[in-house]
Amino acid sequence: MDGVSLGTLLLEFVSGRHPFAYDATAVGILVGVICGLTGVFLVLRQLSLVGDAAGHATLPGVVGAYLLTGSKSIVVLLSGALASALLALFALAALERAPRTRTDASVGLVLSVSFGFGIVLLSYAQHAAAGTQAGLHEFLFGSAAAVTRAQLYGVALAAVAVICTLAAFFRPLALATFDPAFARSVGVPVRGLRLLLLGLIAVAVVLSIQAVGVVLVAAMLVIPPSAARCWTNRLVWMAACSATFGGVAGCVGALASYAVPRLATGPAMVLTAAAIFIVSLLIGPNGAIRGRRA
Repeated sequence: MDGVSLGTLLLEFVSGRHPFAYDATAVGILVGVICGLTGVFLVLRQLSLVGDAAGHATLPGVVGAYLLTGSKSIVVLLSGALASALLALFALAALERAPRTRTDASVGLVLSVSFGFGIVLLSYAQHAAAGTQAGLHEFLFGSAAAVTRAQLYGVALAAVAVICTLAAFFRPLALATFDPAFARSVGVPVRGLRLLLLGLIAVAVVLSIQAVGVVLVAAMLVIPPSAARCWTNRLVWMAACSATFGGVAGCVGALASYAVPRLATGPAMVLTAAAIFIVSLLIGPNGAIRGRRA
């Protein structure tokens, strides 16, 4: 794209000629912040692949909701996504308690089975009557431009709820993350907090799939917290940095998908987050270079 056309697009964005661009950018920022905050606890607990499993598990819920109701309402589709994500995460929690079952094997099992089932349902939906008109494939890589003002308000309310819940349980979550044995000894409900965290992850994933996509949502749960670890060892500041990095990636990714034709929002957000991580790794106090010198 040449400079003139890019300048014209930027002028149109600033002038508010295309309101959908503002909605898409706002959703990108909110999604980045939510994923950044919730992803901190996943990364610190070495459960990064759980986000990947939750993201892939939303696909059968989205397609199944469409097949059962025949409705393409975003409320119906995301309700199905939330149900399947919660089912997958609680199944994962149950598998982890089974004897001779490793966490990584449980995650791989849930991820592969749920995503495979989702692909089967998607293939059936696309070949069924009017299935090709469903647009369900957009959930694979995200399309923030399709977000409406009403959906933006819904995401904003859910984001506030997630942030308030994390703030309310921040101290016990931190204690259960760093020293679960001591947390149990002082009466902290470690297992209950783990289920709460899984529920918050499911909500974050469901809110993100329309903008980021099923395939790449896990990256937004992992990359911003990983970048934040390069800057600080304090959990509060790590969460703040992770939310900031996620918000920046969401903003830049949404703007890039607006400026570049046929560029999906999800990949643009993930690439922006990856660039932030590389810079953090190189110049952050705990990064590859300065951290090694220290």
